Amino acid sequence: MQKILILGGFGFMGKNLNQIFKNSEYQIFNESRRTNCDMTHLDHLIDKIQEIQPDIIINAAAHVGSIAYVTKYAGDVARDNSLMYINLYEAVSQVNKNIIIINPISNCSYPGIIDIQHEENWWDGAIHQSVESYGTPKKLGYILSECYKRQFDIKTVNLIIPNSYGPEDYLDEERTHAMNGIIMRMLKAKSSNSKQFVIWGTGSPVREWIYMLDVANIIKQIVDDKMFDALPNPINLGQQQGTSILETVHTVKNLLKYDVEIVQDITKQDGAPIKILGNKQFKQFFPDFQFTDYASGIQNTINYYNGLL
Repeated sequence: MQKILILGGFGFMGKNLNQIFKNSEYQIFNESRRTNCDMTHLDHLIDKIQEIQPDIIINAAAHVGSIAYVTKYAGDVARDNSLMYINLYEAVSQVNKNIIIINPISNCSYPGIIDIQHEENWWDGAIHQSVESYGTPKKLGYILSECYKRQFDIKTVNLIIPNSYGPEDYLDEERTHAMNGIIMRMLKAKSSNSKQFVIWGTGSPVREWIYMLDVANIIKQIVDDKMFDALPNPINLGQQQGTSILETVHTVKNLLKYDVEIVQDITKQDGAPIKILGNKQFKQFFPDFQFTDYASGIQNTINYYNGLL
């Protein structure tokens, strides 16, 4: 039975991965700071990898938050995510070079000037300033994967994912992903009978959204079909379609049947104007994959947070 170690196994992506891999033919191990595995400490990773002896590591761990959060704590975010990548590759190189690493990368690692983000354009400019503290370490993770492959022949599957949403994310609005933050804030506003709902910035930026269970399903397909050598590196998990933040807010409002005035707080920064992932390569390698319907995914997420807030 193959062993899979999920780093960040108790977080947003980790919990969704556990749901998809439940009752599978794999033996799943979850590690995080909760289990005394702090990836900013090399010795923690070495000890856990030696103990578990995994065949595959899925790196679902990250120090992440909203645009406001990664701006306020830019140094911490950049330092922690960089150390986590450096220590992961060093630990694998020291313990077992045959471990396969699956590495999800946020699409904020793309240049901020590109609208439709194709893999061949990944290096064609600077990361948008609003997310450089998070996007830059993600790009470092890719560089490390290439360097450790060159020296130690460590194999990595790098997956670029768009803005994710769905159940099991943070309940802290400052730490949660953008869509989930909108849903939580609007549920609270409706509960308190607020007449206005404030969105940060103009609401004009266009974003592509992916339901986190879809990410988990794609990763499981990669593992099941042993696609480690077949995939482009990196590959977008893209649909090549997006909606504006303002449209997304209205979708949540309509699903909640909430009669509220939407107010734009233009003192908050918008971020990059358009972030949509090109899907040409994804369609080639995953021609039959069906993404969760946008409205259904939002409704599922509303239902999840309704039971917690």
